[in-house]
Amino acid sequence: MNKKYISILILIIAGGFNIRYGIIPAWNDINSDFPNYYTSSRLLIEGKDISKIYDDNWFEQQIKNYRINETGKFSPFPPPTIFVMVPFSIFESITAKRLFLIINIIILLWTALIFRKISALNYINCLNIILISGAAIINNFILGQLYLLLLFAIVIGYFYLSKEDEYQSGYIWGIGAAIKYFPIIYVPILIVKKKWRGLISLLLTIIMINIITLIITGYDIYIQFIKQVLFSHLNGELSSQSKYAVQFQSWNSLLRILFIEDSIENNIPLFNSPIVFMVVRILIYLIIISTSTFIIYKVRDNKNFLPYSSIILTLAALLLSPASATYHLLISAFPLILLLSLTQEGNKGKYGITFLLIYILIGYLPFVNSQFLKENLFFSFYRLWLLVIFFITAARFILTNSRQCQ
Repeated sequence: MNKKYISILILIIAGGFNIRYGIIPAWNDINSDFPNYYTSSRLLIEGKDISKIYDDNWFEQQIKNYRINETGKFSPFPPPTIFVMVPFSIFESITAKRLFLIINIIILLWTALIFRKISALNYINCLNIILISGAAIINNFILGQLYLLLLFAIVIGYFYLSKEDEYQSGYIWGIGAAIKYFPIIYVPILIVKKKWRGLISLLLTIIMINIITLIITGYDIYIQFIKQVLFSHLNGELSSQSKYAVQFQSWNSLLRILFIEDSIENNIPLFNSPIVFMVVRILIYLIIISTSTFIIYKVRDNKNFLPYSSIILTLAALLLSPASATYHLLISAFPLILLLSLTQEGNKGKYGITFLLIYILIGYLPFVNSQFLKENLFFSFYRLWLLVIFFITAARFILTNSRQCQ
């Protein structure tokens, strides 16, 4: 069958799957994270006292006050997150959710267009890459999450940087970083290539957004955020959620299950040793960070430095995430599109198939209702291991390919 028709067939199947299991449920119901974003913005525009916004019980009561029958909390969001739903919070919650869903669909189509501009793939294939992300895109829709918007910010920032428009790139990445931190990982790219205007633009954007937030909310919220939220989040400890949750698919949760005893949640660890927990976690972090640093150093003068460094930094950040969720993996569409574009050069098709297979497994294994996956500790962290394979395979590809493309 012609490749064009195969791409169209995938688009129809993946699009239908997303409509049935993502868009329709998202249109009809309000779930999980959307009430957190909506309520914080609604409190802001109504001029309510938000000094207790990081008090989980207080914040959940505010959610109930807006007739949303969902549990919630503002943690671990940074204070500027209160602005995210301001344009939608003038409406009732279900209307706001639907408007936000429409915006997400537009952003999805727009992101695929930017993918087309930064890769060697056609528009339909770029759109398919996002649609076949499985649980990532579906949960982003259903839960009213911001990760499709974050993916768009990352990709358009990359696009502007590839066009040597440092100010625009830094400004867009700065907006994303003020809300979700993630674009901060691209700072090494700006430093290595001495893109000082982009770096200054990024940092100033973050600072200005936080100054505006500070003026509007007061400094008490920032003190609470730093003392109660920030460092706990980086350590994989989220309020009202288990530190041992397999759903987080992170090194923090895995190593806690193995080495930290808890009389209620984890009474049979491999063996109880907080010291081993800390040492092993530090070693893993050092290996990932040093590998990424080595690769960036090796390709610093390569013509493909920008895609190579973006790939490895993105995968490293996803692998080091302190509390990973399915929708976070929507960001992996960015390194995948760059890798698939690079594998089209020469005889590198096997790499492309490998990357695509890993991406599909990450996206669709959550739909597999397997007791074996749930009860076996090793396999229950399938997403973490797949990310490890993704990272290692990408690192090997970059090092091999960079020697051939000097």
